[in-house]
Amino acid sequence: MQALHVAVDESTRSLQGIALGELLHRQWGGTMTLVSVVASTEQADKRRAALDRQELGDYRESLEIVTGDAAEVLAGLASDPGKGLLCMTSHGRRPASELLLGSVAAETVRRAGALVVLGGPQFDPDRHQRIDTLMVCVDGSRPAESVLEPAVNLARRLDARLQLLHVIQVESDVASALPGHAGHGDIMESGYVQSLARRIREADGFEVDWEVLHGDSPAEAIHRYLTPCTNAMVVMTTHGRSGLSQVATGSVSREILHKAHCPVGIMRPVKGG
Repeated sequence: MQALHVAVDESTRSLQGIALGELLHRQWGGTMTLVSVVASTEQADKRRAALDRQELGDYRESLEIVTGDAAEVLAGLASDPGKGLLCMTSHGRRPASELLLGSVAAETVRRAGALVVLGGPQFDPDRHQRIDTLMVCVDGSRPAESVLEPAVNLARRLDARLQLLHVIQVESDVASALPGHAGHGDIMESGYVQSLARRIREADGFEVDWEVLHGDSPAEAIHRYLTPCTNAMVVMTTHGRSGLSQVATGSVSREILHKAHCPVGIMRPVKGG
């Protein structure tokens, strides 16, 4: 049976991933396990002793200490559909502009080519008792749309509804308001998400709704929309060959992960996908 895997070490931040895992596990079913990766067998006993001093609750018996490269081990769990879903936190120990640069979370997403559920520094489990809505960010590109299949599968597993989010930037709205172009931008963009929703309904038999957002930047528009939401999760791809290590340049993925109080599912599309 598929399991939820929660990556932990002895840090307080990483252990907050247990709350993230529990949030999903209420609907996921199956089992939830804790996995901690150390570089050498000599470190395994130290890691277990450190975690034994932490409050692991009912999951203490599920803890597995694995030796190897952390990102490689975790990416292996994430990329194998038969092994379930990987959850982890991003530490946020560095300034915001470098939140994920070089982190295990970034490298795991880069290597996995599969959906990884992250809790950023603002993740607040108290605002989410369950996942009722998976909000999938799309932008008209094939890389962004590649997350739709895993998102549909996760929504079905969680018995959650699926919502598509697409942002029209302010400059586009100004252009669409010119004489002879009234509403043209809105019509085109809403037509895109309506068509995408219809395609999902026809292919997967899964009902989808959608929302067109407006703002100076996609990240700000999405964050503003997410802020009042409860019982939600946002899902998106990260662009660029280096995956989340690109977030230091100000990508939408980094901004949303840094600010969102809800879980953020991120996937780096495989090359050619």
